[in-house]
Amino acid sequence: MTDVIIDTDVALGVWHEGRPRDIDDGFAIVEAINSPLINLRGISCVYGNGPIDEVVRVAREIVTLKQSNVPVARGASSKMAVDDATNEAVEFLAAELSRAPATIAAIGPLTNIGILLSRHPEVRENIDEIIIVAGRSMGAEFYIGDAGPVKDFNFENDVDACEILMNAGVPLVLMGFELTSQVCVTHEDLETIRRRANPTAQYFYDNSRAWCDYWIDTFPSDAGFHPWDSAAIAWVLNRSWFVSESRGHRISRDPDRLECSAEWDGPQHQYCYGFSDGAGDAFVRGVIEQVF
Repeated sequence: MTDVIIDTDVALGVWHEGRPRDIDDGFAIVEAINSPLINLRGISCVYGNGPIDEVVRVAREIVTLKQSNVPVARGASSKMAVDDATNEAVEFLAAELSRAPATIAAIGPLTNIGILLSRHPEVRENIDEIIIVAGRSMGAEFYIGDAGPVKDFNFENDVDACEILMNAGVPLVLMGFELTSQVCVTHEDLETIRRRANPTAQYFYDNSRAWCDYWIDTFPSDAGFHPWDSAAIAWVLNRSWFVSESRGHRISRDPDRLECSAEWDGPQHQYCYGFSDGAGDAFVRGVIEQVF
């Protein structure tokens, strides 16, 4: 069993800035709670897909639906500033890591993680691995059909925090657009969830349809939305599903880009860019099967 802490901007069912927001953090959370191979030690919340109050609300709703005692901690409400003050989530992460090692699935903007590594460098040796949903291959642009380029959302929300993480010397796995843009969760998949006819399944169905509709309307070449953040949980459960390699990184500004290449020296990180044979379908099935 792997000890995991999820740092998330979960916004399942949230409307913000006039539209539904990305929902896949919610799927990642319920997968981690349901998996017999994961000991979910806590959920730390960060702004991103929604305001921090909404993120905390949704995280607590999911935990309550699952009748779980997983603690939920409120974190940063905006990106890092110079000498940024700590917050409840950062202190929760520091306390948990001081108590015992853990893997961190950082599936939102990296502000809490940047503050943690800056204010509590002593916990680095107890971080087994940090998995982030960010990064791109050297020179890559993010298009969906003819639409784009789309943002490297988690990275671009707090570039300074990401730079701290990338140079912190902790084991790091990057899984981003190039990986999970290859697979979709469709309306048919949501119907499969609904037919389970239990409170958690109904909650996910009710709060997922608007985002699925929005995504298909915005990107007509897609059959559904992409479960970006579930890849971080899948890596913990079955890393043989992924095609990856060790890469160095560079961060540039204006425009903000986190690029990775096997040609570059410096700190090396595991970069996931594809699925092994048949694993993309298995990955999506795993996402759907774990919503109950």
